[in-house]
Amino acid sequence: MAQVIFNEEWMVEYGLMLRTGLGARQIEAYRQNCWVEGFHFKRVSPLGKPDSKRGIIWYNYPKINQFIKDS
Repeated sequence: MAQVIFNEEWMVEYGLMLRTGLGARQIEAYRQNCWVEGFHFKRVSPLGKPDSKRGIIWYNYPKINQFIKDS
């Protein structure tokens, strides 16, 4: 049986809220003004299409954390 290791590199908004203390509107503001799509966050549809605007938004916690460190 293969060993599965949980990796928290990518998380949905709720996970990011728990890790950072940011609210939904704060996350949206960062997403629209500061973060780069494909680097800090990405949208993935349930069908696996990465270019869908209707997909679930996944956030890259290590990249966002580095963004804050560098600011």
